[in-house]
Amino acid sequence: MSEIRRFFDEYNASFEQGPAAIAQLYHAPCITARMGVPTLNATRKDVELFFAAVLEKYRAMGVVGGDLVSLDSQPLGVNSTLATVRWAYKDVSGKTLWEWTFSYNLYKSEGGWKILLQTMHDS
Repeated sequence: MSEIRRFFDEYNASFEQGPAAIAQLYHAPCITARMGVPTLNATRKDVELFFAAVLEKYRAMGVVGGDLVSLDSQPLGVNSTLATVRWAYKDVSGKTLWEWTFSYNLYKSEGGWKILLQTMHDS
């Protein structure tokens, strides 16, 4: 299993642990771009608040977990990579409610891989 795949398995699991766990996998500052709207998350607390709202929305829509459907990554030098991931969002019975694709710019430092930029693909 690749180092990038392990990172995204950890990232997926962090959604069950809550916003603080998700935020640990993001660089601060970072940018999240969804539906063409970029959000600058200047601090780790900003990242937590952003994902608290995301989790609240997902839970209201019946999402309890997700699966990584596909992963493609391209190195961007020694310590960075661009990864495109397709996620399946699941309900309590394991049924896929929808799928969505995101691209992530990651950078590796002493703390391991961190997300610098997350871009939601338009459907």
